[in-house]
Amino acid sequence: MDRMMSIVPEYQQKQLSLQKSSKPLRLLKSGTESVNSNEIWLLTLSDLLMLLMIFFVFLLAAPLVQNGKSAPSAPVAMSASQPMAAAAQPPTGIVDSRTPGLQDKQAVATLEEDLQALLGNRENGQGVTVERRSQFIVITLPEQILFDSGQAQMKTTAGPTLEKVAAFIINHPDLSIEVQGHTDDRPINSSRYPSNWELSADRATQVAKTLVELGTNPQQIATKGFGEYHPIAPNSTDEDRMKNRRVELQFSYLQS
Repeated sequence: MDRMMSIVPEYQQKQLSLQKSSKPLRLLKSGTESVNSNEIWLLTLSDLLMLLMIFFVFLLAAPLVQNGKSAPSAPVAMSASQPMAAAAQPPTGIVDSRTPGLQDKQAVATLEEDLQALLGNRENGQGVTVERRSQFIVITLPEQILFDSGQAQMKTTAGPTLEKVAAFIINHPDLSIEVQGHTDDRPINSSRYPSNWELSADRATQVAKTLVELGTNPQQIATKGFGEYHPIAPNSTDEDRMKNRRVELQFSYLQS
């Protein structure tokens, strides 16, 4: 009996010890759950911030990648005092892949001699000239043999000279000819020509068309209208203004 009495208190003491130890375990477990919950929230926030950072990096890097891939364009030079000339191009078929380039000095000298022999320095006393400018040979046709003042309708007096030029071009398929129209500085404002640009471009085009009608290859010919912006004499007298009203044929060799 005494043995039974001693066992009961011992059992009660063990139960009490287990109860005391179980409480801290519950507290520890709940604390761990709280810590884990906070960590999950922090991980979610850090993932979101990382995604935002990656997005902004791509957003900033995209224009730089596009600029790096784009090929640099050739610089275009334009003078503030000389606006870009209007250009007119007669219709052509297949575009010639060859372009005018730097020429051999002997070839240019020979070309100059041939054109001088063809036209002379003063064709029929009409003021047609042949001269060398850098790597180009230039034939200058004055307005009076080509057009009436302020007009772009070809005169019959231009026929013999243009026939000689067309025959020369036909026999030289390796030549490139740029037809350039020029005027003086007197303003023009008609229903057909609002400015000298349109007049000069139309005159150059009419000369080019006449050459094509005479049998030249249109792939060898280009046209430009410079208006009054490339004078060869001061626009101070009527005589000098007449010199500026002209059409120039610029010859060079095509380079493959």
